[in-house]
Amino acid sequence: YLSAAKTLKPPEKLAVSEWADKRRILDEKTSAQPGQWKTSTTPYLKGVMDAFNDTEIEEVIFVKPTQVGGTEALMNMLGYCIEQDPSSALVVYPTLDLAEYASKNRIQPMIDLCKTLKERYYISDSKRLELQFDSMYVVLSGANSPASLASRPCRYLFLDEVDKYPVNAGKEADPISLARERTKTYTYNKKIFITSTPTLSRGNIWKAH
Repeated sequence: YLSAAKTLKPPEKLAVSEWADKRRILDEKTSAQPGQWKTSTTPYLKGVMDAFNDTEIEEVIFVKPTQVGGTEALMNMLGYCIEQDPSSALVVYPTLDLAEYASKNRIQPMIDLCKTLKERYYISDSKRLELQFDSMYVVLSGANSPASLASRPCRYLFLDEVDKYPVNAGKEADPISLARERTKTYTYNKKIFITSTPTLSRGNIWKAH
């Protein structure tokens, strides 16, 4: 009975920042301050992350300087989704090479260091750019690869460093438009997170903002 009750118990209701403070461990390879995540260290990220929980908000646009934790905020949102509200997710990086790097050096360590994520991870069914979890998958793609963008539908869309995206994905439309197409089937509960350090005034992040 105890085992059944534990299985059926709903997840603890947390905001993204609360989830990160309780669960997220930063690894020593990619963090200057490895160990338990503390939102109080970067308090300006709290509003950005918790906007993800607001049912009135569909898109979160984060225009940022370099090295202020934008990618880590994205990681916290992704981890939150896997544990708290699982559904299909697509994470887009400027190139496929960067997607490979992020999978190996950022997402995988986050899973390994977080017990609740590791319990939901189906490692034998996963590939480097397609991670399988209990009740969801996470596809990682490059903005330079139209094939990787035109894959599966997703409820969660994360677009990282969009000002480094190419104008077009091969012979296809611009990669942001292609990625957005993946969310069309989720008409009322999709979430889109877009972040970048701005380059030109006509760059993607200012357009989104």
